[in-house]
Amino acid sequence: MALDRTNWKFGKLEINIFMLSCCCKGISIPTVRQLLPKAGNSNKQERIALLNKYIKLFGKESISVLLADMEFIGKQWLEYLTYYRIPFCIRIKNK
Repeated sequence: MALDRTNWKFGKLEINIFMLSCCCKGISIPTVRQLLPKAGNSNKQERIALLNKYIKLFGKESISVLLADMEFIGKQWLEYLTYYRIPFCIRIKNK
């Protein structure tokens, strides 16, 4: 699974799509998504809500690993993934 977000500007309209996609053999298929009513990154509650939406549809056992970029970090978010035993691989900044 891959967690991602894309933000476009269409005139004055901000379009911010937050999604969880299924990845298989080099192809990523969006499975659940949410339009964020703001520009910029998602927060912990939005991430948990999106992941819970996926889990209700497909079950936690269907997640072999959750891949995400460095914008999807945060102590409480990582604690949530760890508590519910959701394997994850998140790129972090090199200091």
